[in-house]
Parts: sequence; structure tokens; C-alpha cells
Amino acid sequence: MIVFERRPRWTPELERQFVGENVRVRNCTDLRDALPLVEQPEPPVLVLDLEADTAGCLRLLARLMGAAPLVPIICVASSQSTDLEWAARELGALDFAAGPIPGERLANLCRRQWKI
Repeated sequence: MIVFERRPRWTPELERQFVGENVRVRNCTDLRDALPLVEQPEPPVLVLDLEADTAGCLRLLARLMGAAPLVPIICVASSQSTDLEWAARELGALDFAAGPIPGERLANLCRRQWKI
């Protein structure tokens, strides 16, 4: 799993949520570094913090749209950014979580992507 965020919030939380499971959580603070990581034969789940770089995240979503194999992407945002949900989903985000998000909920969204 790759987490794009500027400041560590979700990376350590997801590491806690997946203790004892065979899940590697990797932090990425620059979207340019995320692209080679997700362009793999079996791409990892990508968690994008839209608050870190909204325009950059939407551009990355557009670039990955229609990628084969499908890159499972989850977007997280503040409650002020809920208006971005449909744009993110139209660009290929499989899930969108806004507002105060418990770590357990985000971990469950990630687990759901592995069942695709």
C-alpha cells in the first residue's frame, strides 16, 4: 500500500491498523514518486490525501484512468472538500472518505480493495 501525504498521519495509523498482517504501508510525499510505484503488474492500493495536493492528485487520477491493471485508489479529504468526491470517482477513485475518518474505517476501505 502506498500513502501519499505531506505530513505523516495516515501512514502511521495504517501501520497500526495492519499490525500482524502481511501488509506493507509505504509513505510517499511527492506524487512523482508514486507513479512508478503504482505502475506495476500488481499495483498496490494507493491512498491519496487530497488536502496535500488537490490538483496534483486529480492529475494523477486522470493519468491512471483506464490503466491496466486497475490501480485501486482511495481518496481522503477534509469535510470541506466533499464536493471533489464525484470528480475523483469519475477519474477512477474506487472510494472517497471525507471528514473525520477513523483509522479503522480507512483500513477497511483498503481491505475491501484487495477483494476485487
